[in-house]
Amino acid sequence: MMPPVGHNTALFLDIDGTLLDLAREPDKVFVPQDLVMALKTLNTRLRGALAFVSGRSLMSIDSLFAPFKSAAIGAHGGEIRGVDGHVFRAGPLSQAVRDLFTGLAGNIPGLLLEDKGCALALHYRLAPEAKPVLLSAVESHRKLFDAERIDVMLGKAVIEARHRGIDKGTAVASLAKQRPFAGRHIVFGGDDTTDEDVFRILPRLGGRGFSVGRHFTGAEYLFESPRAVRQWLVDTAAAGVP
Repeated sequence: MMPPVGHNTALFLDIDGTLLDLAREPDKVFVPQDLVMALKTLNTRLRGALAFVSGRSLMSIDSLFAPFKSAAIGAHGGEIRGVDGHVFRAGPLSQAVRDLFTGLAGNIPGLLLEDKGCALALHYRLAPEAKPVLLSAVESHRKLFDAERIDVMLGKAVIEARHRGIDKGTAVASLAKQRPFAGRHIVFGGDDTTDEDVFRILPRLGGRGFSVGRHFTGAEYLFESPRAVRQWLVDTAAAGVP
């Protein structure tokens, strides 16, 4: 049985690995137009209670799904945009952390540095052999991260630095208090370790979750692939929201 979506549902959806198939480079992902149309339809029927929850920046999210634009959480919670368009954005990371990530990207061929302002991501999908070196660099600079109150997260072929205390879970909890999300039954979907911060708080929010590819603690449903998630959304949009 798939996650139920009704008129009182609030949909929170991760993007890469959940809605979209992963690509070798973040800007090479493919966005099917039937998915965009389904999301637009569902957003209208849910009266705006649909939000993306992504590690991407808001600018990147908007570029992917243009002209559709909804409420969204970007940079793993470093950016939160409500339905009214108001944006909360955490401050930039320190220069010391920036210099470290910039140096790694410049010295290791195949690394891609994504600067989100309030977060930094090193993508090593094009250079998987670099992972041990990156992990060693992170560990050797642990004192710097602690001093700057920075958390370093490992995802699918990516290492990200972000402000401590800011994550997808805290961002979803914040957005869930705003209209039109407030008082609705939350359905959240994700596929990576950074999504565990949301799965962890779903019971407190009275929400239900689905994971993609593998089971996560706190997820009640499992889709085998992003393609299956897209088909569910397209079918749900076509059937109408009860």
